[in-house]
Amino acid sequence: MTDTHHFVFVESNTTGTGKLAVERLLEQRQRVTFITRQPGKYPFLGRLAGSPTLRVLEAETNEPAAVTTCVTQLQAREQIDALLTFSTFYVPLVASLAARLRLRYLNPRAALICHEKYEARKVLREAGLPTPDFWLVTSEQEALQLSEQLTYPCVVKPPAESGSTGVRLVRNREEFLSHFTALSSRQVNERGQPLAGHVLVESLLNGPEFSVETVTLSKSDTRIIGITQKYLSPPPHFVELGHDFPADLPPAERQALEQSVVAALDAVGFDLGPAHTEIRLCPQGPVVIEINPRLAGGMIPELVRHATGIDLLSVLLDQLLGKPVDLRPRQQAMASIRFVTSDRRGRLAAVRGVEEARQVASVRELSVDKGPGTRVRPPESASDRLGYVIASGEDRARVLREIDQALGLIQLEVDTAGTGE
Repeated sequence: MTDTHHFVFVESNTTGTGKLAVERLLEQRQRVTFITRQPGKYPFLGRLAGSPTLRVLEAETNEPAAVTTCVTQLQAREQIDALLTFSTFYVPLVASLAARLRLRYLNPRAALICHEKYEARKVLREAGLPTPDFWLVTSEQEALQLSEQLTYPCVVKPPAESGSTGVRLVRNREEFLSHFTALSSRQVNERGQPLAGHVLVESLLNGPEFSVETVTLSKSDTRIIGITQKYLSPPPHFVELGHDFPADLPPAERQALEQSVVAALDAVGFDLGPAHTEIRLCPQGPVVIEINPRLAGGMIPELVRHATGIDLLSVLLDQLLGKPVDLRPRQQAMASIRFVTSDRRGRLAAVRGVEEARQVASVRELSVDKGPGTRVRPPESASDRLGYVIASGEDRARVLREIDQALGLIQLEVDTAGTGE
């Protein structure tokens, strides 16, 4: 990407790929306008504040009219070449705005369906694709009635969240009603957007979890990048503690997962860009959990880059500009990530062994984002992850062995005073 273009962000994720996108664009001297309601939420913006091609605009991004005004006024003054977000919560808004401004992006209907998990479930079922049983519960009376009919254990979650926030396995009626009350009483989500108090309930899917990373070039033209194997925290939570890319799968299982995901993307009308589709390989076959209409989180695009040489971030940016993209692998390796988490509640006092872990041969990246004083706990959502280690190489067994070695070298000193532990 050598020409100068103007990229307008509407919010982002606070670390990971969204941070990398801003950094890379500024390194290439691309113009970046970053629209946010809370500039302080993004530590990297402060570090990049001296860049001559970065501008931060403060606007109430949870009010669509305010964002529309901000972006249309900006466009009246100067050309916008691409509109984007790396935050799940703003994908439908950006899709709608991009369509209004005639910029390239996923179509608004597909963006909204993917964001609203209940709507996605309905669309997939209407298309004849397998889904768990599911219910949208909108009142305490509905919850009481449903609690008598459910088969336990089952899964209770918010209808539109990310990072496993609020997702919980419930084993009986009491746990179900307790978690329903906790979720339905939330007034706003983690981005301050108002919530209606609705709760999604699903039957439990049994089988290992994967995600399929794809890039859609146009409607009904989706290319498979690969399959990611996921490692989840023990019940009752479903926090992703690690990933391997590509997953080690027999050809028949890999093909079944890929075909199921392409069918799901076609069903929701997916027509442009990357998708990160989570899916379980159940005894009856693959069942889609959710379609994320964006690049994967959890540093999965970095795993793809280390394993194949395909840079999904560059692919996305080129797609938004209407440039041709090259999805051919440059190499054949595998890559893994393991997240640093605490096994107890308390305050983080110190992190030791980081430099020793960096010296392990297969390690490519290592980051501990949270410092002393941070409140920690065993993971209940992705926000409880404290850092990560990425390893890669051509020898799968060695990579897996050495990433576990590196993770084991990182020791957390946690002050549990006052926590009862």
